[in-house]
Amino acid sequence: MCYNNCRPTEECPLTKNRSYKHKLSMYCGDGLKFIISCFTILTISITTTLVLQILYAEKNPQDYAGIHGAVATDYTNCSQIGTKILRKGGNAVDAAIAATVCMTVVAPHKTGLGGGGYVMMYSHKERTNPVIIDFVDDTIVGSFAQSRVRLPAVLKGLEYAHTLKGKLPWSEIIKPSVTLAKEGFVVSKELASEVSKNVDYEILYGHLTAGDILKLHDLGDMLTAVAQQSATVLYNGTFSEKLLHDKDQLPKLLIQLANYKPRVYLAKKSSFYKHAVYYAPHMSLLQSMIVSLNNLNISNGNASTIETQIRVAKALIQSTLTPLQLQQNAEEEKYTGVMAMDWEDTYVCIVTGLSAPFGLGYMSNAGFLLDKTDTNNSLSMLSPIIFYNEKAVCGLRGVFGTDDTLIIGQLLYSIIVRNLNISEAIECPRYYFSLDGLAVESDQKHSVSIQLRNQLSSMISVPYVDTDLTSKSVNAIIKRKDIMSSHSDSRGGGLASRF
Repeated sequence: MCYNNCRPTEECPLTKNRSYKHKLSMYCGDGLKFIISCFTILTISITTTLVLQILYAEKNPQDYAGIHGAVATDYTNCSQIGTKILRKGGNAVDAAIAATVCMTVVAPHKTGLGGGGYVMMYSHKERTNPVIIDFVDDTIVGSFAQSRVRLPAVLKGLEYAHTLKGKLPWSEIIKPSVTLAKEGFVVSKELASEVSKNVDYEILYGHLTAGDILKLHDLGDMLTAVAQQSATVLYNGTFSEKLLHDKDQLPKLLIQLANYKPRVYLAKKSSFYKHAVYYAPHMSLLQSMIVSLNNLNISNGNASTIETQIRVAKALIQSTLTPLQLQQNAEEEKYTGVMAMDWEDTYVCIVTGLSAPFGLGYMSNAGFLLDKTDTNNSLSMLSPIIFYNEKAVCGLRGVFGTDDTLIIGQLLYSIIVRNLNISEAIECPRYYFSLDGLAVESDQKHSVSIQLRNQLSSMISVPYVDTDLTSKSVNAIIKRKDIMSSHSDSRGGGLASRF
């Protein structure tokens, strides 16, 4: 039969080059009526079958064409948890929240429920300003600040994001992390290395070697309650009293916990080479840096030459030298970024962190580490980034996050101007400010060229080159037309998950 797939050639039935012994009119007085009747019956049958399938078949998103998504984190299991949430019918918000909670379990050295952060959510279909949920700015004030402890705001921020844009039930999002905490997860090289640096950390977790299985039963119990009863169990429920031993301060702390609400506002925008770049309003430094890059007027044809890279480096460094102290304050803070994108063109970036490795170093009875406030690391440098082509709806767009303005500039330049694929852009050797001046990557995997390194050394008075840098991991997802690409930074040891 040639209903749809065959072209109307002479090899199909009912053509003039075929000789038929009998005509249709010999079988039924009117051949045209016979054909119409057959197609009517066939159409009714197909329609009935489709209606029954829609009504009674299990509605799995994988059954529909075009379903796809990606999640990028610093830990493979967390990326996979995110895409499993997408497969279940969740959106990018659900997936990013699930992956972030997972990171608070497997990476307590750089994030945790006791920390703070930002959520940025954007719908490319609607093309409206991205929404930012801020659970950083006001977490080091009030009674908690007097106790030199950050208000543990991560769960509040994540739950608020779920209330605004989530699809799946809250319990479905938290359950995978409950399993990881109770049944155990594989210790990463980075976690084992951080624990080995301080005997106090070994008291918290014991001696750890990469590849060990670590179980966190108390955290698993707390997350179980959160999955069943929402995050309120931490803020005005049983687990509130388990956060601190200071009974004198406890009444005030509980009031502050119960009344805490994350801030919500629209992202700020700058234009960079025909692309809209959105970021948190506190990053005014980023706007001046983008202006400096735009003024270079670099063409795509010579964007990758070493001469151009030197020009870009000078522009980046000169635009960020004035507030150098602000960047140096963030030297000890730790963070992790979770990116998610779904088939509805919803983009989500969640950046969370601690003011120092393992935060306060104090394990609460709720099963997670609290963060300290008696440092200059206010987490104010955490920066979610979303960008897209302002001219073409299906043009290049993407999402990533970090805590360093210089790195943001380098990535935007590599992705948008140099037009590198996402893996090349993320794995490019980087330079950024440290306490000692300018840190330049020079390890086996990431090494800035000698010519550029020599130029960087002459740009500031106190250059600093280290072969054993504390790496800053950046995970990203981009989309060109309908092709989605994701990459988890090798500096973080994760693996992006995409389907």
